[in-house]
Formats: sequence, C-alpha cells, structure tokens
Amino acid sequence: MVSVNREHVIWQSSSGSWNIGFYAYTGLWEIEDADPDDFDHEWDVEYGYGEFWFLSTGHPSPDAAYEAYLAQYANPGGTAEVLHWSAETAERIGGLEVVSAAFAAGREAASAPATDWW
Repeated sequence: MVSVNREHVIWQSSSGSWNIGFYAYTGLWEIEDADPDDFDHEWDVEYGYGEFWFLSTGHPSPDAAYEAYLAQYANPGGTAEVLHWSAETAERIGGLEVVSAAFAAGREAASAPATDWW
C-alpha cells in the first residue's frame, strides 16, 4: 500500500495496555464545496482532535498497536506521538480515553474535558 499521511497518537492506558487512535479529518474540498481534483487528498485536510476515525485498543506494545492499523490501512507516514502512562501524561491520556470511549460508543465526537491536552 502507498503511504498516506494521517495524524495519530499511540498511548498507554493506566492498565498498561497500548492503544492507537487516528484523528478524524475533513477534506478542505468538502468545507469549501470545491472540486476534489483541485486539492491534495493527503495534505489538504483539517483534523478534528476531539474524535477518531480509527481506534484499536488493548495491545501489548506500541508496535503492536501500530501493526493493528497497518493490517487494514496504508502506512500513515510521519511519526506518531507515543505517550507512556505517567503522572505527567495522565491528564492528556485521560482526554484520549474520553475520545476513545466516544468512538467505542458510536458517537461522532467526544465531550472531552475543556483542557489544553491536544
């Protein structure tokens, strides 16, 4: 498969398992009601950091989480932010867990805490 850049995050839950989430995105051609052929589908996108379009949870390692994505989709390019569970990352990871729970419940977007953890 060809590489397609998509923003994502890999994080460790307080239980020790690893998760991967790819942020939802909208093509700028959709926002601007324009011809998709005039835009680059890889780069002309806006991300919604309060929701995921792909989520996989409960992996034994960051690499295993990443492989779960690659089993279904093209290489996302770039490097993922990898958050190990710690007191310093607990708030940010808590926000990701809220977004993850919303995805699992089938909601479009999470009602995430109003903090700057993106």
